[in-house]
Amino acid sequence: MRNILLKVNYFAFLWIAIVVFQGHMPVALAQQEQTVAILDLGKVLVNSLAMKDVDVQLKAMDKKLKEDAKAREATFRKEQQELAQQRVILSPEQFQLKSKALSNKGRGYRNDYQKKLQQLAQSRSVAINKIEAAMEPIVSEVAKSVGATMIVEKKKILFGEKKLEVTSEVIKKLNAKLKKMKLVLVPLKSE
Repeated sequence: MRNILLKVNYFAFLWIAIVVFQGHMPVALAQQEQTVAILDLGKVLVNSLAMKDVDVQLKAMDKKLKEDAKAREATFRKEQQELAQQRVILSPEQFQLKSKALSNKGRGYRNDYQKKLQQLAQSRSVAINKIEAAMEPIVSEVAKSVGATMIVEKKKILFGEKKLEVTSEVIKKLNAKLKKMKLVLVPLKSE
């Protein structure tokens, strides 16, 4: 019984303390004025010289990948035609084995192509992360220069005054700092 009374008294004291101190918290927070700046991260990336450089490299790699895939497909089709012509002279078992081997080869080509597409996408993501990492000190510097205590991404707000936006300043400073970036392919995962 005594334990129950102690627990009730403890919770009553805790509740009173919360109510009393909660009344003082808004006053303390109001004394620290928060200034917000708005950043359009998508616009920064689209207009970044480094991102444009990465996209040019990525496009070239993608083009080469598609050309290689097209050449492999032409070779594969030729092998299919040759196998179809050999059907008459091969035993059913031999034809079945060769057909299965060719089918596995085609599946391997498709899997390899898909892995390389994923590799390009992952490499682009790594490049974006590097650009964003290079952008962090710039954003911090711009925030300080405009007196902002907080930066909010534009897509997460419904309304904001134009004077709060720091996107163009961040783009200008990022482009001055980082004009190019080498696209490094992430290693393919082996199975």
